[in-house]
Amino acid sequence: MKFDFAASSLRHGLFHQERDGISCFLPGSAITVRFHGREITAEIEDVRGEGKSWLNVYIDDLPVRVMRIDPDNRLYQLADDLEDVPHTLTLQKRTEAAFGSIKFTDLTIENGAFLSPPAPLPYRLLIIGDSITCGFGNEAQIPCDCDASRENIALAYSSLTGQLLHAETLIVGASGTGCYQNFGGGKEGRMSDYFMETICPDLDQEAMDPFHPDMIVINLGTNDWSAPIEPADYLEQYRKLTGFIRDRYPSAPLFCAIGPMTLDPAPHLKDLIESLNEEGDDNIHFVEFPLIKRPEDGMGGCGHPSIKKHRQMAEQLVGTIRQVCSLSPLPRQPAARTE
Repeated sequence: MKFDFAASSLRHGLFHQERDGISCFLPGSAITVRFHGREITAEIEDVRGEGKSWLNVYIDDLPVRVMRIDPDNRLYQLADDLEDVPHTLTLQKRTEAAFGSIKFTDLTIENGAFLSPPAPLPYRLLIIGDSITCGFGNEAQIPCDCDASRENIALAYSSLTGQLLHAETLIVGASGTGCYQNFGGGKEGRMSDYFMETICPDLDQEAMDPFHPDMIVINLGTNDWSAPIEPADYLEQYRKLTGFIRDRYPSAPLFCAIGPMTLDPAPHLKDLIESLNEEGDDNIHFVEFPLIKRPEDGMGGCGHPSIKKHRQMAEQLVGTIRQVCSLSPLPRQPAARTE
Protein backbone atom coordinates (compact mmCIF):
# COMPACT_ATOMS: atom_id res chain seq x y z
CA MET A 1 0.00 0.00 0.00
CA LYS A 2 1.35 3.42 -0.97
CA PHE A 3 1.98 6.07 1.64
CA ASP A 4 -1.04 8.31 2.27
CA PHE A 5 0.42 11.82 2.09
CA ALA A 6 -2.93 13.50 2.70
CA ALA A 7 -3.53 11.72 6.01
CA SER A 8 -0.03 10.96 7.27
CA SER A 9 2.10 14.03 6.45
CA LEU A 10 2.20 17.64 7.59
CA ARG A 11 2.49 19.83 4.50
CA HIS A 12 4.14 23.25 4.54
CA GLY A 13 3.20 25.49 1.62
CA LEU A 14 1.05 24.88 -1.44
CA PHE A 15 0.47 21.26 -2.52
CA HIS A 16 -1.78 19.57 -5.05
CA GLN A 17 -3.29 16.13 -4.69
CA GLU A 18 -2.32 13.97 -7.66
CA ARG A 19 -3.54 10.54 -8.69
CA ASP A 20 -0.26 8.98 -7.56
CA GLY A 21 0.98 11.38 -4.88
CA ILE A 22 1.26 15.10 -4.12
CA SER A 23 3.08 17.82 -6.04
CA CYS A 24 4.53 21.26 -5.33
CA PHE A 25 6.35 24.03 -7.16
CA LEU A 26 6.88 26.98 -4.79
CA PRO A 27 10.20 27.33 -2.92
CA GLY A 28 10.10 26.17 0.66
CA SER A 29 7.29 23.68 0.05
CA ALA A 30 7.90 20.77 2.40
CA ILE A 31 6.44 17.66 3.95
CA THR A 32 7.09 16.36 7.45
CA VAL A 33 6.37 12.81 8.61
CA ARG A 34 7.01 10.85 11.77
CA PHE A 35 8.09 7.21 11.79
CA HIS A 36 9.57 4.51 13.99
CA GLY A 37 12.40 2.60 12.37
CA ARG A 38 16.00 2.52 11.18
CA GLU A 39 15.60 3.39 7.51
CA ILE A 40 13.34 5.30 5.14
CA THR A 41 13.12 5.57 1.36
CA ALA A 42 11.31 8.15 -0.77
CA GLU A 43 9.96 7.97 -4.29
CA ILE A 44 10.13 11.43 -5.89
CA GLU A 45 9.56 12.56 -9.47
CA ASP A 46 11.03 15.51 -11.34
CA VAL A 47 7.83 16.66 -13.05
CA ARG A 48 9.43 18.56 -15.94
CA GLY A 49 12.40 16.26 -16.24
CA GLU A 50 15.07 18.97 -16.30
CA GLY A 51 17.02 17.90 -13.22
CA LYS A 52 17.16 21.36 -11.65
CA SER A 53 15.00 20.80 -8.56
CA TRP A 54 16.83 20.30 -5.27
CA LEU A 55 15.67 19.18 -1.82
CA ASN A 56 16.89 19.70 1.71
CA VAL A 57 16.58 16.55 3.81
CA TYR A 58 16.20 16.85 7.59
CA ILE A 59 15.98 14.02 10.09
CA ASP A 60 15.05 14.95 13.64
CA ASP A 61 15.42 18.64 12.64
CA LEU A 62 19.06 18.16 11.60
CA PRO A 63 20.18 18.71 7.98
CA VAL A 64 21.52 15.41 6.68
CA ARG A 65 21.49 15.75 2.91
CA VAL A 66 21.12 18.10 -0.06
CA MET A 67 19.63 16.16 -2.94
CA ARG A 68 19.10 16.84 -6.64
CA ILE A 69 16.00 15.21 -8.09
CA ASP A 70 17.32 13.19 -11.00
CA PRO A 71 14.93 12.87 -13.98
CA ASP A 72 16.24 9.33 -14.51
CA ASN A 73 15.75 8.19 -10.94
CA ARG A 74 12.74 8.16 -8.64
CA LEU A 75 13.95 6.15 -5.65
CA TYR A 76 16.07 7.76 -2.92
CA GLN A 77 17.25 6.05 0.24
CA LEU A 78 17.25 8.85 2.80
CA ALA A 79 18.59 6.93 5.81
CA ASP A 80 19.52 3.34 6.58
CA ASP A 81 21.36 3.34 9.93
CA LEU A 82 19.11 5.25 12.32
CA GLU A 83 18.52 4.31 15.91
CA ASP A 84 15.39 2.18 16.17
CA VAL A 85 13.28 4.88 17.83
CA PRO A 86 10.73 7.47 16.62
CA HIS A 87 12.08 9.98 14.10
CA THR A 88 10.90 13.02 12.18
CA LEU A 89 11.67 13.47 8.47
CA THR A 90 11.27 16.74 6.55
CA LEU A 91 11.76 17.05 2.79
CA GLN A 92 11.93 20.69 1.70
CA LYS A 93 12.00 22.01 -1.87
CA ARG A 94 14.96 24.36 -1.77
CA THR A 95 14.58 25.76 -5.31
CA GLU A 96 11.97 28.00 -6.94
CA ALA A 97 9.39 27.05 -9.57
CA ALA A 98 11.57 28.21 -12.47
CA PHE A 99 13.89 25.29 -11.70
CA GLY A 100 11.05 22.78 -11.78
CA SER A 101 8.23 21.10 -9.89
CA ILE A 102 8.40 17.86 -7.95
CA LYS A 103 5.99 15.11 -7.01
CA PHE A 104 6.23 12.91 -3.94
CA THR A 105 4.79 9.53 -4.90
CA ASP A 106 5.71 7.23 -2.01
CA LEU A 107 7.52 6.79 1.30
CA THR A 108 8.50 3.36 2.61
CA ILE A 109 10.18 1.93 5.69
CA GLU A 110 11.20 -1.61 6.56
CA ASN A 111 10.68 -3.18 9.96
CA GLY A 112 9.02 -0.04 11.28
CA ALA A 113 5.86 2.00 11.15
CA PHE A 114 4.68 5.47 10.28
CA LEU A 115 3.31 7.54 13.16
CA SER A 116 0.78 10.36 13.31
CA PRO A 117 2.15 13.54 11.69
CA PRO A 118 3.23 16.45 13.90
CA ALA A 119 0.83 19.28 14.64
CA PRO A 120 1.12 22.40 12.47
CA LEU A 121 2.98 25.40 13.84
CA PRO A 122 0.88 28.01 15.69
CA TYR A 123 1.25 30.93 13.24
CA ARG A 124 0.95 31.48 9.49
CA LEU A 125 3.27 33.76 7.50
CA LEU A 126 2.89 34.69 3.82
CA ILE A 127 5.87 36.24 2.00
CA ILE A 128 5.65 37.56 -1.56
CA GLY A 129 8.82 38.50 -3.39
CA ASP A 130 11.47 38.03 -6.05
CA SER A 131 14.87 36.30 -6.23
CA ILE A 132 15.91 37.75 -2.86
CA THR A 133 12.94 36.05 -1.21
CA CYS A 134 13.86 32.77 -2.99
CA GLY A 135 17.45 32.85 -1.74
CA PHE A 136 18.83 33.01 -5.28
CA GLY A 137 22.62 32.58 -5.23
CA ASN A 138 22.84 32.69 -1.44
CA GLU A 139 25.19 29.70 -1.34
CA ALA A 140 27.39 30.94 -4.20
CA GLN A 141 31.13 30.72 -3.72
CA ILE A 142 32.03 33.05 -6.59
CA PRO A 143 30.11 36.09 -7.91
CA CYS A 144 28.54 34.37 -10.95
CA ASP A 145 27.95 30.98 -9.32
CA CYS A 146 24.15 31.11 -9.61
CA ASP A 147 22.85 27.75 -10.79
CA ALA A 148 20.01 25.92 -9.06
CA SER A 149 22.35 24.14 -6.65
CA ARG A 150 23.35 27.48 -5.10
CA GLU A 151 19.81 28.50 -4.18
CA ASN A 152 18.82 27.40 -0.68
CA ILE A 153 15.44 28.62 0.52
CA ALA A 154 16.17 27.31 4.03
CA LEU A 155 18.83 30.01 4.47
CA ALA A 156 16.86 32.82 2.81
CA TYR A 157 15.43 35.57 5.01
CA SER A 158 11.92 34.36 4.11
CA SER A 159 12.35 30.89 5.61
CA LEU A 160 14.49 32.14 8.49
CA THR A 161 11.79 34.65 9.43
CA GLY A 162 9.22 31.86 9.56
CA GLN A 163 11.50 29.69 11.68
CA LEU A 164 12.20 32.49 14.14
CA LEU A 165 8.47 33.30 14.42
CA HIS A 166 7.53 29.62 14.71
CA ALA A 167 5.24 30.08 11.71
CA GLU A 168 4.12 27.92 8.83
CA THR A 169 5.46 29.95 5.89
CA LEU A 170 4.04 30.17 2.38
CA ILE A 171 6.69 31.68 0.10
CA VAL A 172 5.38 33.03 -3.20
CA GLY A 173 8.63 33.99 -4.87
CA ALA A 174 10.11 34.02 -8.35
CA SER A 175 13.39 35.44 -9.60
CA GLY A 176 13.26 38.45 -11.88
CA THR A 177 9.71 39.44 -10.99
CA GLY A 178 8.46 42.87 -9.95
CA CYS A 179 5.29 44.61 -8.92
CA TYR A 180 4.80 46.85 -11.99
CA GLN A 181 7.53 45.39 -14.22
CA ASN A 182 10.02 42.57 -14.18
CA PHE A 183 13.78 42.65 -14.59
CA GLY A 184 14.52 44.44 -17.86
CA GLY A 185 11.07 46.02 -18.11
CA GLY A 186 8.77 43.19 -19.21
CA LYS A 187 5.34 43.00 -17.63
CA GLU A 188 4.22 39.47 -18.46
CA GLY A 189 4.28 37.25 -15.38
CA ARG A 190 4.99 40.05 -12.92
CA MET A 191 4.56 38.95 -9.32
CA SER A 192 1.59 41.18 -8.49
CA ASP A 193 -0.52 39.57 -11.23
CA TYR A 194 0.88 36.11 -10.53
CA PHE A 195 -0.15 36.29 -6.89
CA MET A 196 -3.60 37.76 -7.52
CA GLU A 197 -4.53 35.79 -10.64
CA THR A 198 -2.76 32.44 -10.23
CA ILE A 199 -1.73 31.71 -6.65
CA CYS A 200 -4.86 32.87 -4.83
CA PRO A 201 -7.32 31.03 -7.13
CA ASP A 202 -5.10 27.97 -6.70
CA LEU A 203 -5.24 28.31 -2.90
CA ASP A 204 -9.03 28.63 -3.06
CA GLN A 205 -9.82 25.89 -5.56
CA GLU A 206 -7.03 23.34 -5.97
CA ALA A 207 -4.63 23.44 -3.02
CA MET A 208 -4.77 20.58 -0.54
CA ASP A 209 -4.63 22.83 2.52
CA PRO A 210 -6.27 26.16 3.38
CA PHE A 211 -3.89 28.97 4.27
CA HIS A 212 -4.99 32.01 6.24
CA PRO A 213 -1.94 34.12 7.14
CA ASP A 214 -1.54 35.88 10.46
CA MET A 215 1.17 38.11 8.93
CA ILE A 216 2.07 39.10 5.35
CA VAL A 217 5.32 40.45 3.89
CA ILE A 218 5.86 41.93 0.40
CA ASN A 219 9.36 42.58 -0.91
CA LEU A 220 8.93 43.86 -4.49
CA GLY A 221 10.62 46.75 -6.26
CA THR A 222 14.19 45.67 -6.89
CA ASN A 223 13.42 44.41 -10.40
CA ASP A 224 11.00 47.28 -11.07
CA TRP A 225 13.95 49.67 -10.88
CA SER A 226 16.13 47.57 -13.21
CA ALA A 227 14.69 49.44 -16.24
CA PRO A 228 13.29 52.94 -16.80
CA ILE A 229 10.13 53.42 -14.73
CA GLU A 230 7.71 56.09 -13.67
CA PRO A 231 7.36 55.77 -9.88
CA ALA A 232 3.65 56.55 -10.23
CA ASP A 233 3.16 53.36 -12.26
CA TYR A 234 4.88 51.28 -9.58
CA LEU A 235 2.79 52.89 -6.85
CA GLU A 236 -0.47 52.39 -8.74
CA GLN A 237 0.19 48.66 -9.18
CA TYR A 238 1.47 48.33 -5.61
CA ARG A 239 -1.70 49.98 -4.33
CA LYS A 240 -3.73 47.51 -6.38
CA LEU A 241 -1.82 44.60 -4.84
CA THR A 242 -2.17 45.84 -1.26
CA GLY A 243 -5.86 46.55 -1.85
CA PHE A 244 -6.37 42.99 -3.06
CA ILE A 245 -4.53 41.62 -0.03
CA ARG A 246 -6.49 43.80 2.36
CA ASP A 247 -9.82 42.67 0.85
CA ARG A 248 -8.73 39.05 1.08
CA TYR A 249 -7.05 39.19 4.51
CA PRO A 250 -8.62 42.21 6.25
CA SER A 251 -7.03 41.75 9.67
CA ALA A 252 -3.53 40.51 8.80
CA PRO A 253 -0.69 42.98 9.45
CA LEU A 254 1.06 43.79 6.17
CA PHE A 255 4.78 44.59 6.01
CA CYS A 256 6.03 46.23 2.81
CA ALA A 257 9.78 45.76 2.54
CA ILE A 258 12.46 46.91 0.13
CA GLY A 259 16.17 46.11 -0.14
CA PRO A 260 18.92 45.14 0.24
CA MET A 261 20.07 45.23 -3.42
CA THR A 262 18.67 48.70 -4.15
CA LEU A 263 16.81 51.34 -2.16
CA ASP A 264 15.70 53.39 -5.16
CA PRO A 265 12.02 52.50 -4.62
CA ALA A 266 12.21 53.18 -0.87
CA PRO A 267 11.11 56.84 -0.71
CA HIS A 268 8.20 56.18 -3.06
CA LEU A 269 7.08 53.07 -1.19
CA LYS A 270 7.39 54.81 2.16
CA ASP A 271 5.18 57.66 0.89
CA LEU A 272 2.58 55.14 -0.30
CA ILE A 273 2.50 53.40 3.09
CA GLU A 274 2.07 56.75 4.84
CA SER A 275 -0.81 57.60 2.47
CA LEU A 276 -2.49 54.26 3.17
CA ASN A 277 -2.09 54.87 6.91
CA GLU A 278 -3.71 58.29 6.54
CA GLU A 279 -6.56 56.70 4.57
CA GLY A 280 -7.36 54.49 7.53
CA ASP A 281 -5.21 51.36 7.15
CA ASP A 282 -2.97 51.53 10.21
CA ASN A 283 -2.07 47.85 9.89
CA ILE A 284 0.37 48.31 7.01
CA HIS A 285 4.04 48.98 7.75
CA PHE A 286 7.23 49.96 5.90
CA VAL A 287 10.47 47.96 6.27
CA GLU A 288 13.81 49.01 4.75
CA PHE A 289 16.59 46.44 4.60
CA PRO A 290 19.99 48.23 4.55
CA LEU A 291 22.03 47.85 1.40
CA ILE A 292 24.54 45.01 1.18
CA LYS A 293 27.94 46.09 2.47
CA ARG A 294 30.92 44.53 0.77
CA PRO A 295 32.95 42.79 2.04
CA GLU A 296 31.42 42.92 5.53
CA ASP A 297 28.15 41.19 4.56
CA GLY A 298 29.77 38.64 2.27
CA MET A 299 28.88 38.07 -1.35
CA GLY A 300 26.03 36.04 -2.78
CA GLY A 301 25.78 35.16 -6.43
CA CYS A 302 25.07 37.80 -9.10
CA GLY A 303 24.92 40.64 -6.58
CA HIS A 304 22.42 38.92 -4.30
CA PRO A 305 22.59 38.77 -0.50
CA SER A 306 24.81 36.21 1.16
CA ILE A 307 23.69 33.79 3.84
CA LYS A 308 25.03 36.22 6.43
CA LYS A 309 23.00 39.09 4.99
CA HIS A 310 19.85 36.95 4.81
CA ARG A 311 20.14 36.21 8.52
CA GLN A 312 20.53 39.92 9.29
CA MET A 313 17.41 40.63 7.24
CA ALA A 314 15.44 37.92 9.03
CA GLU A 315 16.41 39.21 12.45
CA GLN A 316 15.45 42.77 11.46
CA LEU A 317 12.12 41.66 10.00
CA VAL A 318 11.28 39.48 13.00
CA GLY A 319 12.01 42.39 15.32
CA THR A 320 9.64 44.62 13.36
CA ILE A 321 6.90 41.99 13.22
CA ARG A 322 7.14 41.34 16.95
CA GLN A 323 6.79 45.05 17.65
CA VAL A 324 3.51 45.08 15.72
CA CYS A 325 2.01 41.65 16.34
CA SER A 326 0.89 40.21 19.64
CA LEU A 327 2.43 36.75 19.42
CA SER A 328 1.87 34.57 22.47
CA PRO A 329 5.04 33.35 24.18
CA LEU A 330 6.10 29.90 23.02
CA PRO A 331 8.39 27.25 24.47
CA ARG A 332 12.00 27.73 23.43
CA GLN A 333 12.49 26.30 19.93
CA PRO A 334 15.60 24.82 18.31
CA ALA A 335 17.83 27.32 16.55
CA ALA A 336 16.99 28.11 12.93
CA ARG A 337 18.35 25.49 10.59
CA THR A 338 21.76 25.96 9.05
CA GLU A 339 23.69 24.00 6.50
